[in-house]
Amino acid sequence: MYKILFWVIFLSFLILPLPAYPFSFAVFGDSLKGDSTYKRLIEKINSDKDIKFCIHLGDFAEEGKLKEYNKHIKMNKLLNVPIYHVKGNHDAVHLGYKYFKDFFGRSYYSFDYENAHFIVLDNALKNNFTKYQYDFMLEDFKKNSKDHIFVFFHKPVFDSTTFFPDFLMDSRQMGDLMMKVFKKYTVKYVFSGHLHAYGRAEREGVVYIVSGGAGSPLHLPLFAGGFHHYIKVTVKDNKVVDETVKIY
Repeated sequence: MYKILFWVIFLSFLILPLPAYPFSFAVFGDSLKGDSTYKRLIEKINSDKDIKFCIHLGDFAEEGKLKEYNKHIKMNKLLNVPIYHVKGNHDAVHLGYKYFKDFFGRSYYSFDYENAHFIVLDNALKNNFTKYQYDFMLEDFKKNSKDHIFVFFHKPVFDSTTFFPDFLMDSRQMGDLMMKVFKKYTVKYVFSGHLHAYGRAEREGVVYIVSGGAGSPLHLPLFAGGFHHYIKVTVKDNKVVDETVKIY
C-alpha cells in the first residue's frame, strides 16, 4: 500500500509542472553623462539579492562611440547579475548601431525566465521598427506559453508622464498599432526610457512605465517624476508588483 502511494506521489511530480519560483528583475534606462549615479544604482542592485537580472532601456553612449561602449561595459562588470540591453537613439548614431550588434547581438530578441516571457524591441531611430520586426513581435507573442509577458523598447508609444506628448516613438501609427497588439496578447508591462524621468500609466489593462533615470540629466522637476531611479519588478505566481527605487 505504501509503495503504491509512494509511486503515485513520485510520478505526479514528474507529470505536473513545477511551480515557478518568485523572482525580481531591475529595469532602468538613460545613464549617459551620469557615471557616478549609475555606479550607485549598480551598488543598490547588488545589495538586493532578490534581483536576478537587469534590463537597460538604452542611451548609455552619448555619441555612439566605441570608447563610450567600452566604458559602459566596464562599469557593468561591477554588476553581480546579468544585464540585457535595449538600443537607444544615442547608442545607435554614427557607428553605434554596429558596436551595439558587435557587443550585444541583435537589437530585438526574446527570452524566458521562470513563468515569464521577455521581448526586447528596437525603435531607437526613425524607421527602425520595420514590418519585419513587427512580424517578429507577432510571431513571438503567438508562440509564447508563459504566464506573463514583459515588453521593452527605448522610445515610449505614449507619454505616461503627460508632460512630453511629442517625446515618443517616431511612427505614431505604428505605436498605436503596437498598443492594440499588447492588449490582444495580454502583455503585463511595457517599459521604455528616452524621457529622463519616471512615469507610470495603465491603458486597457497594460501598465506602461517610463524609466529614464539611471544617471542622465533629468527632464522634469522632482514632483513630476524627475529623480534618478530604477524599477524593481517582482513576479510571484500570477501576481506582478513594480517598485520604484530612488537613487540618491
